[in-house]
Amino acid sequence: MRFSSLAAASAILPLALAQEQCSSVEPPTYPEANPYNTAFLPFVNPPFPDLTSTPSFGISVKTEWSKNKYIRRAGMDTGSTGVVIGGGLLGLSDSTQFDRSTPGNEYLSSSGRLWTGYWIRADVTFYTAERDEKGRRKQVVTHVPILAVNESSICFAFAKQGYCSDSDKSSVSEWPTDIHYIGVGFGRGSVQQPQALPDKVPFVNVGKISGEDVEDIHQGYILSQAGIRVGLTSDEVAPFHKTKLDVRPDSKSNDWQMVNMAIRIDDSPFNYGKALLDTGINQSYVAVNQDIQSEVKTEASRLIKNSPRVLAPGSLVEVFIPDEKNPIANYTVTVTGNPTAAGIEPPGFVMEAPPSPSSTTGPFINTGRMVYNGWDAMLDSDCGWFGLKKH
Repeated sequence: MRFSSLAAASAILPLALAQEQCSSVEPPTYPEANPYNTAFLPFVNPPFPDLTSTPSFGISVKTEWSKNKYIRRAGMDTGSTGVVIGGGLLGLSDSTQFDRSTPGNEYLSSSGRLWTGYWIRADVTFYTAERDEKGRRKQVVTHVPILAVNESSICFAFAKQGYCSDSDKSSVSEWPTDIHYIGVGFGRGSVQQPQALPDKVPFVNVGKISGEDVEDIHQGYILSQAGIRVGLTSDEVAPFHKTKLDVRPDSKSNDWQMVNMAIRIDDSPFNYGKALLDTGINQSYVAVNQDIQSEVKTEASRLIKNSPRVLAPGSLVEVFIPDEKNPIANYTVTVTGNPTAAGIEPPGFVMEAPPSPSSTTGPFINTGRMVYNGWDAMLDSDCGWFGLKKH
């Protein structure tokens, strides 16, 4: 399959038009809905959030070097960026001819999982619940590079070193066939992940809806308990309370940082930093400054693998987005150690080391996915607004 210049232009044009109407003071005027600027993509494994599984989609992946491959269940992760597919699943191998000009990797810090491979151009197709007159599900086609994985391993050393020697790795698999992951997060770029850019996120690079090129689309998405809506329209975004995102330093105009937040534990002073509302994990990770870290009570987790230190029962966690003075949302969790599927308490608040002076986030919370029991989330990729809507 060839990727025409017309397709590339159709993906770039909406962003250029949107940036002309973007403001740092107030959200833009979003377009009215039409059949070719928005679509709803249901999860294949509701309900979401779930303590034990990641929200997932059925997708098809087609590249210039591989046949169309349907994947029945690919997990969606707001904590990473980029569609990652096992190269073996696409029929690729050491002897296969394909574009190897852009090597890359994806690293999942919570599990130590390292995927290395090559970014290759692809069409990634998602499916709506609607069907045409022949009973076929309507399609949403996105144009993104995907990471075709030639090696999968576990390497916790990568988080500190930015690379892994063979002796650092375990559970190594060559040209795997069992990897299918959809990273849709923003603000995930780092020294270790320089390629985690918005051009890799399928939900903000929508090219076709129901077989037609997108028309008057405002690239962005809404994450709800039932699925994802791609393409932002005036009626869908109206109920959301929104806050402006900052551009990542030394990056492109639509490469947004994670959302700002204020956090305190028990009666501590507020710490200010970044928040990640992560669909990929159920537990939460918290990094606060040393003066607060030294005062909190922790215990070994009974619920999380390897029993990390987590906040003890009775601890009070308060989070405000973007801050406590003008929040668009806030929540409070009193730790019980017994989370429920319907609540926002995670299986544990894992206490990370205090942020270093060179940290790009400062204090930080990865909320884990249970927070979505309280809110739907919205990302305006074109203009850089983040929104939350309380259930």
